[in-house]
Amino acid sequence: MSAFGKENFLLFAALAVAGVSAGVFGTLAWRNGQSPRGPAPRVELTDAPYKPTATDAAVVKAEAWSPPSAQSKGRDWVYDAFTPPEIFYNARSKHFTVKPPLSATDEAPEEAFGLELVSVRPEPFRLQLIGYVGGEGDWRGTFENVVSGEVFLAAAGRRVPSLALTIKSLEVKPVAVALPQSMTTRQRVATAVVRDEKTGRDIVLTHRERHFTGGLSAFVAQPGQTAVREVRAGETFRLGEASYHIEKILFTPPSVEITKESPSLSQPDLRTLTPREADEHAPGEPVAPSQ
Repeated sequence: MSAFGKENFLLFAALAVAGVSAGVFGTLAWRNGQSPRGPAPRVELTDAPYKPTATDAAVVKAEAWSPPSAQSKGRDWVYDAFTPPEIFYNARSKHFTVKPPLSATDEAPEEAFGLELVSVRPEPFRLQLIGYVGGEGDWRGTFENVVSGEVFLAAAGRRVPSLALTIKSLEVKPVAVALPQSMTTRQRVATAVVRDEKTGRDIVLTHRERHFTGGLSAFVAQPGQTAVREVRAGETFRLGEASYHIEKILFTPPSVEITKESPSLSQPDLRTLTPREADEHAPGEPVAPSQ
């Protein structure tokens, strides 16, 4: 009975809501029909023929913009909206410099850089073992001081103070050597263990091959000159009033990035140099670096 009574209650409630809604909307419709209505507007027609008319064209005023004025950063800070300037950051001076852009009709000014790349080579270790003399129990190695070019004889225990190196051991013994396009032979090979006091590491040298540090050296020269200067990444030197800083050295392809600064330049000139065509032989005589 409770379920039946609940269904009857919901049915009567729905009918009551429907009756109230019908009464409300019926009353609104009756009031709308009883409200007074004004006369309908009349449409006035004319016998005059239609004449099309056109509005006057808008007056367009052409005005050329004046060139941009120099900014507060200097007279070279001038650029257009779609040709941004070249911005360089000098890590040593910790300043930004700006080169104004060139328009499509301008040509880049050709400035003499004053330096050319001759070659890029792996950096040799500062001491090389190039041979040996003596006999069993009394071997002496023939060493080359790469920095000074000096060649000297030394046995185990010899210290080279100018290079911060100590020759810890030296031995000469037969080892198997593979010859190109031939059979393997046994040859005497001199081997020296050298203590590098700068790094605290032991370096193994043999007289059969040169030992390299893993770094790179670049040989540069002034245009038209054969005397070269050996430089490394991070080095700075001067030629006349100009100062050159070696930013980066690459072995493949051989190239060097150099930044030039001088009083005649409004901003540093950063260029990537490749070897000049005349570099087919060993570098010429190196020049002493400027202090």
